Amino acid sequence: MDDSSSNEQLLPYLIKGASYAVAGSLALCALGTFAIRRKLKPKNSWRNNKTLEGLTVLITGGNSGLGAAAAKDLAIRKANVIIACRTRDKALEVIREVKAEFPQSPEIAFSHLDLTSLAKTKEFVDELNVDKVDILINNAAVWGSPDPESSDGIEHTFAINYLAHFYLTKLMIQKYSLQRVINVSSGLYYQGKIDPSDLENLTKVPKTLDKDVYRSLYSTSKLAQIYHSKELAKRNPDIKSFSLHPGLCYTDLARYVKPQSSILSILGRLLPLIIRTPAEGAQTYAYCCVEDGLESGAYYGDCEHESLKSVACDPATQEKLWEFSEELIQSKTS
Repeated sequence: MDDSSSNEQLLPYLIKGASYAVAGSLALCALGTFAIRRKLKPKNSWRNNKTLEGLTVLITGGNSGLGAAAAKDLAIRKANVIIACRTRDKALEVIREVKAEFPQSPEIAFSHLDLTSLAKTKEFVDELNVDKVDILINNAAVWGSPDPESSDGIEHTFAINYLAHFYLTKLMIQKYSLQRVINVSSGLYYQGKIDPSDLENLTKVPKTLDKDVYRSLYSTSKLAQIYHSKELAKRNPDIKSFSLHPGLCYTDLARYVKPQSSILSILGRLLPLIIRTPAEGAQTYAYCCVEDGLESGAYYGDCEHESLKSVACDPATQEKLWEFSEELIQSKTS
């Protein structure tokens, strides 16, 4: 028997073996995805059908991602929802989806809010024409914005994620009798760095901006939000103040940060199969809106109380950050 004849006889077995190898690889990938998904999905299957009928909820950045999912959930719970953001078209799309799917839901409306400017943040509150707001959800956030500074000359991530929401909260408390204030933080807060002896550094744009720096800026802004919630609870005991993390969710938060390699780009396309959906992540928003007996100033994730790492537990830093924020806003708006 010559070599060509032997090869022809072996070919079917080689093809069969290759097909088994491909099938095995796909099975392993599927099992791996399932295992990771089980690890990253919400730990708790919280269920509470309590409505928010008669209450008005204002959520910043409710036009996409987690904010849109939370706005839909709250509307289903019969809350009057105000989506406060810059992008009108996206907000109206969310509103159309809610009304089409749940025509009996109460009022859900768009109101233009530009958090890149402290003056425009105040203008928003001054012009907000509603009788009451019961719950404020500070949700809007940026990661790796193409604009290094806000219009007030403050590092963009800190300005939007933290400072503008700090100012918005202060103004809303002055105008309305808020029942709850919810700051959407992140599980990355522990990577944040706030030096109480050099708080001015928080406002400065780093000399270099790359994916690691963007991550650090984001983490720091989310740490600041936790401190905001804790100090707000101390200074305003009549208001329930919470911070939360939604878990790792598939959103467009990091849309401005491009993958550093084609492999990362491919992995990015697989994320929707592995990590949480916005609807899953938004469950902790609803939890903090409807559950009774929650500890004010506390941090929540997966619809339950979570202990904070030491980086978020320094009372001196907490108080100094509040006072610094007040002074910074005063200097930028006077």
